[in-house]
Amino acid sequence: MKKQLFKAMILVAGFSAIFSTSCKKDEETSTPSTPTAKSIYQIAKDDARFSTLAAAIEKAGLQTTLSGTGTFTVFAPTNDAFSKLGLTAAAINAITDPADIEELKNVVLYHALGTKVLSTQLSNGYVPSLFTVSGNGVSIQIGTNPVKINNSINVSTADVSASNGVIHIVDNVLIPPTITDIAINNPNFSTLVGALVKAELDGTFEGEGTFTVFAPINQAFTDISFDLNATDKAALTPILTAHALSTQVRSNQIPNGTPVKTLNEAVSLTFNTSMGVKFSGGKTTDISVQTADIQATNGVVHVINKVILP
Repeated sequence: MKKQLFKAMILVAGFSAIFSTSCKKDEETSTPSTPTAKSIYQIAKDDARFSTLAAAIEKAGLQTTLSGTGTFTVFAPTNDAFSKLGLTAAAINAITDPADIEELKNVVLYHALGTKVLSTQLSNGYVPSLFTVSGNGVSIQIGTNPVKINNSINVSTADVSASNGVIHIVDNVLIPPTITDIAINNPNFSTLVGALVKAELDGTFEGEGTFTVFAPINQAFTDISFDLNATDKAALTPILTAHALSTQVRSNQIPNGTPVKTLNEAVSLTFNTSMGVKFSGGKTTDISVQTADIQATNGVVHVINKVILP
């Protein structure tokens, strides 16, 4: 199976089901033992609704991890969620290509957090998953009231207890996001997305690479009276490329005072990291990073409050 086809078909992960306990008699004392919660893996393995998920965990070699000690949070797709991708347990069991198995493992890990977070503890924002790129957890977007994952996936059942964490059952498989996906999934970037599509740059930030994108929110475009309909591709391209670097630079790697060249070679960004992260570039000054280090599969996104004008 080719990698791109695998990505389209086998976007897996999660773990879910029912908190299961049992009591048994001690043959010598006839004293009931203390009920024991099942591990995340065992819950998936024992419930027929999660046979596809269990197959994914096993094919990815994560049974021990998800059976062991720890405090995980897992967003768990059911068989019905996998079926929306045309994916079954049999299809997963048939995978033999090592690259496809590794990708499957990454997708499974993308459904998991390294700490236990109950539904009452969820808050709006981004959290790092256990799927890492260059040592950094690829971000999951959390929304509340109602709870949404990556702005489109619903939690059908929350707070299913396991011996090693908690499970939230979801109605779709979570797909690890590219930079373009992060922009699409966040309504605060709708103007940016429209501009990327019109400039035909959405594919660039959807593809392979290690980019850094400073992403202006919608209000930033409103503040400069930006009219997407009146702006053509030729005018958009130098603006948008001024917001991107060709390498991944997280907030703790941003150089203080040293100009950094953008994909628009005529524009460099100069940063002041003495109090938060502020910078200037082109004709624009006093730009603030509002949210840093949203990790994608192909780079990192920093949310900013102004549009960088060349």
